[in-house]
Amino acid sequence: MIRSDAARNRAKVLEAAEIVLGERGLAARMDEIARRAGVGVGTVYRHFATKEALYAAIVSARVDDLLESAAGLREPETAFFTFFARIVADAGSKKALTDALRHAGVDVKQGQDDQRARMRATLDRLLRAGQEAGAIRADVAMPEVLALLRGASMAAETGDYTESVLDRSLTVVFDGLRCNHSTNSAVASDRSSRS
Repeated sequence: MIRSDAARNRAKVLEAAEIVLGERGLAARMDEIARRAGVGVGTVYRHFATKEALYAAIVSARVDDLLESAAGLREPETAFFTFFARIVADAGSKKALTDALRHAGVDVKQGQDDQRARMRATLDRLLRAGQEAGAIRADVAMPEVLALLRGASMAAETGDYTESVLDRSLTVVFDGLRCNHSTNSAVASDRSSRS
């Protein structure tokens, strides 16, 4: 089990690495990351043998954060839509990170089988809860959800669309998934709750 001070240092390194990567891309150096995290470079290497391992850990930590956020969603009428919107927003915000990993030849999906399974299970649970609450069409299943999520996430990840276009696109998708085709946007409510 990792000690609490080591866990804190690891978290600081991950946070600093994400910032430095956003600023410098693949040119980011481990000593810069250590300086930003307020730790020695040896501490960085103790947790992450290579820069690529560090960046892959950032991706993994972000997925864990998303999954943890789903546990706090209590309203079955809105939880699925909120979680879907958060996944898409995360895809858009980690573009620099995934681009850097791809250019470095790192497969961002490698070693994430458990996380992918947990993500599917969470989406499925929220979908079923929304359907039982009468908020989501009963004829929608996971294959459709995953196809829509993949498309929306890829659109967000490319950076070719403004935030307002992505928000309106999610509203259209969500309206198609809702039983009553309500125009209330879970995207807007999630953004305001995080502001």
